[in-house]
Amino acid sequence: MKIIAPLTPALAFLLLCLPATGHAQVSTKGPGYNPPGGSEFVADHANDFRDLLPLYPKDLRTIESNFPSKIEHRRIERIEKFYMDWRKLLQSMDFDAMNRSGKVDYILFRHRLEKDHGNFRDQSAILREAAAMIPFAEEVIALEYNRRALKEYNIHKLAPKLELLAQKIDKTRKKNAESVNKSRQAKGTDPRVKEEVYKVAEDASRELQKLVQRWFDFYRGYDPLFTWWLAAPSKKLTESLQAYAEVFKKPETPKQDNENKNVKQPAEEGFNGENHVAPVGAKRLAELLAEEMIPYTAAELVAIGKKELQWCIEQQQQVARELNFGNDTRKALDHVKSLHVPVGKQPAAIRKLALESIEYLEKNKLLTVPQLAKDSWRIGMMSPGRQRYNPFFTGGSTISVSYPHSEMSHADKLMSMRGNNPHFSAATVHHELIPGHHLQDFMTSRYNTHRSAYNTVFWTEGWALYWEMLLWDMGFAKTPEDRMGFLFWRMHRCARIIFSLGYHLGEMSPQDCVDMLVDVVGHEPTHAEGEIRRSLSPHTPTLYQCAYMLGGIQFYVLRREMVTSGKMGDREFHDRILKGNRIPVEMVRAEISDIPLTRDYKTNWRFADDFRTR
Repeated sequence: MKIIAPLTPALAFLLLCLPATGHAQVSTKGPGYNPPGGSEFVADHANDFRDLLPLYPKDLRTIESNFPSKIEHRRIERIEKFYMDWRKLLQSMDFDAMNRSGKVDYILFRHRLEKDHGNFRDQSAILREAAAMIPFAEEVIALEYNRRALKEYNIHKLAPKLELLAQKIDKTRKKNAESVNKSRQAKGTDPRVKEEVYKVAEDASRELQKLVQRWFDFYRGYDPLFTWWLAAPSKKLTESLQAYAEVFKKPETPKQDNENKNVKQPAEEGFNGENHVAPVGAKRLAELLAEEMIPYTAAELVAIGKKELQWCIEQQQQVARELNFGNDTRKALDHVKSLHVPVGKQPAAIRKLALESIEYLEKNKLLTVPQLAKDSWRIGMMSPGRQRYNPFFTGGSTISVSYPHSEMSHADKLMSMRGNNPHFSAATVHHELIPGHHLQDFMTSRYNTHRSAYNTVFWTEGWALYWEMLLWDMGFAKTPEDRMGFLFWRMHRCARIIFSLGYHLGEMSPQDCVDMLVDVVGHEPTHAEGEIRRSLSPHTPTLYQCAYMLGGIQFYVLRREMVTSGKMGDREFHDRILKGNRIPVEMVRAEISDIPLTRDYKTNWRFADDFRTR
């Protein structure tokens, strides 16, 4: 038997960086391309909604934009009628005659229509309340309708009429100023008008001011007599409307005078004092979950997250024992973090992991990866500024790699290397590229694009997270170090359910969320702060963070129903999901299974009840 000398560390790393061979390799001479077969374009997913759906938003936008004012009663009534007309349109369609894909599109559109209609009813209540504060609005709006009709004016009567209207606005302004001040100073149970209503009234008043200006500009210079007589009255009218809008403007917080400038004001300290979004509360969470077709309460979802987190902890202890650390998972985790690659070598390590996952997917016939998709992703480096909010890499057509930059502090450099070690990355490179976000973007931009209106993060992040779970089950993570990396990230996803919903339920502070990631999951402190900073940003959707694990559980349970049961193979299952586009996972289930579908179908899939990780 030939004895082979062990690899030196340098040689081992060199081999790590070598590109894999075969079709999975990213092309360095331009992307390869294989044209699709004609059989892919049969009426599997085709139905009348492809032509119908674009009409809905376009017609709505046209109606909304062609009324002079948002508070106009005719506009409110016309939009309300628009929604009712579309409800009637759906009722007139022959649901039973549709193919299964058509029925799914019907249910999806009905769900969207009901949500949009409900949101407009809430909005119209505010619009009507604001309109009541601007009783002269119809007189101003009439100018625009007369202009559109090219009505002949009696200029000698119109000029004093505009002056009287300006006087009327000024008198109304004085009365309203008193009531607005009284409302804003109200205490306890005294009646108070919501600031949202005042904001709409302010915007509507400025809208009317611009309307008068545009009305006069239409004639100015082109009609000399009109210009001569109406320049002063129209100017007075716009000034009155501008002053009227100021009545509703929210007063700015007064600056401290010199006497009080050194008085310490109460404020949140530390991480809690950053610009985090305000908690939305249980009622709003229930509304958002219903919109996403998730039939659970926020409290139930937190309990699911805690249960799965406990499973991860038990699995992590088992891996720690394999690494000879007993049940000390923290020492085992620190060991894995220490196995980072040298500075400057991270992109090569990421590329190797990406090619390994593509090869594994194809070897096991898990799904179809078009050659063009394999050849059209790239690697970029994430800036130090972005790493404050994204301590780890993000994906899509370009995977942005987080790793030390010369401008970062020494401590941040070390934490970036530890947190982005190759064993942690082994669990997430495929999440970001193939079969995750890059392949998602590639497929959904080509199939059933009419469904983009139903885009949901539970599909997008759930699909990518589902592959972490499936590949774990299939033994893709071969070494204890890789398994520790997989478990680290699954614990992180469980924690996201707990801390994001816990925060919005008012049960956790931002610092509590950071502490959980550091103490329970094992994040580096700076990385934990970056993760929570992004999670609680005003620009991050409320349910975004909990959608990873919950969407993953949905896909995991659905695979058990369709593949493990023998109804279809993995490749067909995964290809149909990608070609079905980003719709709620319950509707994915409705499309590829034989569950009964009715015209008035409501969300009812208690998916977590059938999820068992043990």
